[in-house]
Amino acid sequence: MDMARSKSVRRDARENLAKLHAAALEVFLAKGLDAPLDEIARAAGVSIGTLYYRFGSREDLIDAVIPDVAGSRLQALATTVMAEDTPRQRLEAFVHGMIELQRDDPALNDAILRRYPDAVALLDVCERSTTMGRSLVREAHADGSLSPDFTEDDLFCMLWLAGTASRDPHAPAGWHRVIKHALDSAWATVT
Repeated sequence: MDMARSKSVRRDARENLAKLHAAALEVFLAKGLDAPLDEIARAAGVSIGTLYYRFGSREDLIDAVIPDVAGSRLQALATTVMAEDTPRQRLEAFVHGMIELQRDDPALNDAILRRYPDAVALLDVCERSTTMGRSLVREAHADGSLSPDFTEDDLFCMLWLAGTASRDPHAPAGWHRVIKHALDSAWATVT
């Protein structure tokens, strides 16, 4: 193969990679991480074989395109949360912000629910928000604003319920209210 043809192939490969990256980002953000891979390939104008050749698996594709987006959105939430004055306000901002992200961003919701545990880079990004949530519960316990009966696991159960319900078109309409009541009842009674 001559040098000009070699450069052309590499350029085409780079272009296909960029098209796949852009298409995967668009489709995953719109439909979630379980969006059909053939839809991503079609949107990129390449074959499904090219997608698998370039990325190997769904999880590798997810790790190539989603962690940066998820990381920036979760970092923005962390900045908002930490700007609040009290542990209670921070925990409430975290819960409401996470629920909003899960409702509005199918890909991030799938990540938070850990639907693709082999997408290691994405799980690492999400682990930071889990660590933050645990820390916020401990802070609210320490200042006495959060009932000792409310645990870190309770927090993640609430977020799991919100994430699952937000993806299910047949979820009962009252799921928002159940989460609101659970959070309202989590606060310590001031005497």
